[in-house]
Amino acid sequence: MKKYRLYLVIIGTILSVYSTYSFAGIIPKQSKLQFTVKEEGAPVQGEFKSFNGDIHFDDSNPKLSHARLVVALASVDFASEETEDEAKGKNWFNVAAFPNAEFTSSNIVKIDQQHYQVEGVLSIKNIKKTIKIPLVLTRQGAQYVAEGQFVLSRGLFQIGQGVWADPDTVADAVTVQFHMVFTN
Repeated sequence: MKKYRLYLVIIGTILSVYSTYSFAGIIPKQSKLQFTVKEEGAPVQGEFKSFNGDIHFDDSNPKLSHARLVVALASVDFASEETEDEAKGKNWFNVAAFPNAEFTSSNIVKIDQQHYQVEGVLSIKNIKKTIKIPLVLTRQGAQYVAEGQFVLSRGLFQIGQGVWADPDTVADAVTVQFHMVFTN
């Protein structure tokens, strides 16, 4: 009976600690991660349907803020099964070997009341590059919304190899648009 009470005390202590602290997190159902690339000059849009991460935002001291986003590359959606299968293959994302892309911030700078620049490391196919992402951050009740876009080079991450490497076929520049809703 004493062991049972001890377990209850331990469990109660753990639960009280977890209820005292708030854990920030992206709300995927309210968020979007989309991209646009040109194929033979025509824009092609896609998005990633599965991602998660955590964001800690300190408005009074943005340098203490940090963000981490993990994207399941197999969740790529082009509204075409054939294109999606190709994108998951070895010439593109190679999801069998590299199932996730990840962004981890290293520095967040406040530009003005709503504008920020987030610097961090983007890892795709185990290739890591430092990037800078401009964003607009607004508060909506208990939630925050981070929105913005940036351009990345697919060639730097070896996305689209073989016949797809030619930038005249598929442009090297990929515009990434995001709308992230999170709690803090």
